[in-house]
Amino acid sequence: MASASITTRRMKSGGRRYVVRFRRGGRYFPIEHGGSFKTLREARIRRDLIAGELAAGRDPREALRALQEAPPMRPFSSWAEAYRSSRPDIGEETRKNTASHLKRLCPAFDDRDPATITPADVQEWIGAQMNDLKPSSLSRYVATFRNVLDFAGVEPNPARDRRVRLPKIETTVVEPPTAAQVDAILAHSPSRWRLPLRVLEQTGMRVGELRDLEWRDVDLVECRFRIRSGKTATARRWVAVPEWLMSTVVDTCPPDDRTPERPVFQGFSPDVAKNVMGRACKAAGIPHFHPHDLRHRYASVKLREGIPVTELAAQLGHARKSMTLDTYAHVLLAD
Repeated sequence: MASASITTRRMKSGGRRYVVRFRRGGRYFPIEHGGSFKTLREARIRRDLIAGELAAGRDPREALRALQEAPPMRPFSSWAEAYRSSRPDIGEETRKNTASHLKRLCPAFDDRDPATITPADVQEWIGAQMNDLKPSSLSRYVATFRNVLDFAGVEPNPARDRRVRLPKIETTVVEPPTAAQVDAILAHSPSRWRLPLRVLEQTGMRVGELRDLEWRDVDLVECRFRIRSGKTATARRWVAVPEWLMSTVVDTCPPDDRTPERPVFQGFSPDVAKNVMGRACKAAGIPHFHPHDLRHRYASVKLREGIPVTELAAQLGHARKSMTLDTYAHVLLAD
């Protein structure tokens, strides 16, 4: 009769091993090895597995062979795509940045088993990117690298190893554009984008916030815009708008067309703002400015005008006034 059992074997070192043995039939069938284990619990699990196969009339060797076969290796590129798809909690810009990071990471580690990646591999990859990426950008790429390896369950994570070094990020003081430079940017920008850029400069809004602005967020009576989304409660706020600017914005759309969910500035996006300002700065022959520099200018001008920091922090959506002072307290050399 088929059977499975456990025997104890004493080792020369003084320890014990629990050995599982079985027969596929009566005493004329040979005794076969079912595995050797350090603990009795593991041996019992294996014995019960074999006994179940025997009771079902199946050959236990097939089940044992399946246990011994290594699971198929899942390459880094597959884990990277799974990680990207598993993050519904991140914003659209972060999603785009993650996809951009993975485009650079996947070719280098495409078919690699994530478990075989070493700190040396990570450091070598970092060194290869230094000619193309700024230190600040490279740190964000490595952050995505770490997240993918965490998602794949690699422990310890080689991208988090203390031996992995990133290039030093040199902090530079941002110099916002002057009033004359802003006028030059607008003069060399397509007419349809001049107003949204002026709104950024006059309100301190983020580009993404202006992109998401809809007519239901426009309060004509109080002359303000509502920011409905944000990472923090303070980011979801009302933004004051100068009366003359609100009048200009309202004139762009007839009353009957101001449906609640219609974007105030259709087609405007961070990419559009970045490209438009880059070309305008080049055409105007002035230093290159980014859309976020308009936010720096707004905060700097308001601080110089004596606006209370708490009021300015609320306008910008900062939880702490120290963030406003540390980040945006620049001194403009000209009007």
